[in-house]
Amino acid sequence: MRIVEPVNIEDRQTLPLKVWRETRWSKKRSMLIGGLLFLFLASSTSAVAGYLVYHTYQTNLVLEQTGMQHLRSAMALLESLQTQPFAPPTVERAQQEFASALSDTQAIETGLAGFSGIGGLIPVYGSRLVAAVHLSALAVDVSRAGIGGCKILEMVLTRLGSPLNASASTPGLTNADFTILSNEYQTVKTSLNAAMNEAMLLQPGDVSFDAHLAKLLREFQANIPTLRAALTGADQLLPALPTLLGIGVPTHYLLEILDSTELRPGGGFIGNYGIAALSGGRLASAHITDVDLLDRPFEYAGQTIPYPPAYNWFTRYLAPYSWSLRDSNLDADFPTAARYGEFNFEREGGNVPLQGVIAITPFFIEQVLNITGPISVPEYHESVTAQNLVSLIHFHQLGGAAAGEGSDTIPAPGGHSSLRKRFTELLEEHLLARIQQLPSSALSGFVKVFAHAVQSKDVQVYLNASAAENILLRNHLAGAIESPGGDRLFVVDANVGGDKANSFITSTVSDQVTIDGRGNATHRMTLRYAWTTSGNVYGSSLYKDYVRIYVPPGSILSQQDGWQPLGTSTAFGSQVWAGFFTLVYGQTRTITIIWTSYGVAKGDANGWHYLYLLQRQAGIQRTLELQVVLPSCAAVTNKWGGLVSYNKQEETLAQSLTQDLNVGVDYACK
Repeated sequence: MRIVEPVNIEDRQTLPLKVWRETRWSKKRSMLIGGLLFLFLASSTSAVAGYLVYHTYQTNLVLEQTGMQHLRSAMALLESLQTQPFAPPTVERAQQEFASALSDTQAIETGLAGFSGIGGLIPVYGSRLVAAVHLSALAVDVSRAGIGGCKILEMVLTRLGSPLNASASTPGLTNADFTILSNEYQTVKTSLNAAMNEAMLLQPGDVSFDAHLAKLLREFQANIPTLRAALTGADQLLPALPTLLGIGVPTHYLLEILDSTELRPGGGFIGNYGIAALSGGRLASAHITDVDLLDRPFEYAGQTIPYPPAYNWFTRYLAPYSWSLRDSNLDADFPTAARYGEFNFEREGGNVPLQGVIAITPFFIEQVLNITGPISVPEYHESVTAQNLVSLIHFHQLGGAAAGEGSDTIPAPGGHSSLRKRFTELLEEHLLARIQQLPSSALSGFVKVFAHAVQSKDVQVYLNASAAENILLRNHLAGAIESPGGDRLFVVDANVGGDKANSFITSTVSDQVTIDGRGNATHRMTLRYAWTTSGNVYGSSLYKDYVRIYVPPGSILSQQDGWQPLGTSTAFGSQVWAGFFTLVYGQTRTITIIWTSYGVAKGDANGWHYLYLLQRQAGIQRTLELQVVLPSCAAVTNKWGGLVSYNKQEETLAQSLTQDLNVGVDYACK
């Protein structure tokens, strides 16, 4: 029999509460035990995952090191093409290195694939894991882009062979080749875009565990804007390439052979011109002839081309009957001069459709002769070197009957230019033949000389295709008068006396720039012209020079001495001052110009920044002497362009102005 114990009234009232409390404690205990169990399992999982990641990290570290070595080797091989550009075996080796890098980086990517979703939960190695996932994807994409780029290079080099040799056995690029190249470029573009997107997901601190990787990441990220701009430019350029390179149908360029001893704003008098034909990206032919064979018949037929109003200054001195090709480069802005050159060529009867203009000074030809060695012109029993190039051309062109020459309006037998300039055309033929015979090792020297000549404006290139020309402009290779936001100076001379005196005259520009506390720059500039070397100028003994000075807009001229002032104007986004002077042998002319350019030093939270662009006119040898005087409060924090500290406030520079020069200084004022 079950005995039932009595329950008092109080117990009856508190029993439900006890049961509730015990039940609640039981639930809490279950939750606590569950939580502890979860934490235990999570920590155990993390520990296991960390253990696995550790070993994965150690394994992949070896692959990362070998993969990076392959990438570095590939890039080093491609960089060597700068000195040996016509080397398909080098490109093939680089492609093999990229392929090895791809194999290693894909192995890393596969090894990390299982951890990509949980990397953030894993202690110690989790952040490294997340970074490694992005880095491996980046490296895979870079390797793929490298392979595609090598395929493009290999095809181009194989098809072109020696691009200046029209008789080479290689066929040149065809339309079918271009289709393959275009498709390969799309692969490269896709891979590079993917690599850049991966790089943007990382910070250098994410890979601080590897200083070398952090450095490479910073470098790659810093180059992303340049890479994106390059891809955009390539997208725009690609449709125009067949026309520019003569793929499918030959294309033609106007050649202007400049005589810098008779200096013009564009680099020299255009005494000879020609047509260069490209077929499949290779030079098919190039011939030059006397410009008078084009200009004179047009004039003798009673036809004229009026001068643009901007060039009325030229007619004041030489007063030619009609504007022509020989006088088309009256602006130092080469895109403008080139367009006028094409216009005058077509108006005067040139019936070859053109895709652009290439202008060449004697300085470039002299550098080429240093590679080829002396060029024999057996028809004249002459041997031409870099040292006697200009004097021999002048003798045979301008020596008249004493040198056995003839008229400039009568074609020479065999189509070799005019009677008067037959020597020059034959020299060009023999020089081109020598260049085409150069071995590939010597051709690399030619490419370096050409690239330097583009920088110095001894070779100027204008392309009708706007996408291609814009690339030249963006890279400051178009020979344009530039108008950046900072300070600038461009001195442009024009020989308006019709003689060959410029090779005997030295020119120096000395500019003392004083910057005030508001960022204004006051310039005290002296131009010195000294005719101290004697020689045959084949013309008047009185040198006549029309000078234009380009400075930032809004600049105020306060003083000018030593020349005949010829007014002010604006052009190419610049304030322009013009003047005229004469010079005779043994004389030195000094011109002083003082002006202020306003707000050209810019201040921000990081201090003050002064940028100064000094442009070089094509065809002239000029010495630069520069002094920049900073405000008295200034402390220099950075400088570039060759500036040397003279004292706390002064930066100086003295050198030949062989190409456009950007100098600058950052400073703080307290």
